Amino acid sequence: MMFGTGILVAILFYAVIVAVLAVVVYFVVRLAVLHALKAHTHWIDGGKQ
Repeated sequence: MMFGTGILVAILFYAVIVAVLAVVVYFVVRLAVLHALKAHTHWIDGGKQ
């Protein structure tokens, strides 16, 4: 019985790690996209003047 519980705990542990990494990647990509859009908008506005 202990062996099955250990596997369950390991799966939950890895699931939590994967979830945290997914959230971190999401925010990094979101930040990068927002920064790129801001830079692109600034570049386009600069070309209009």
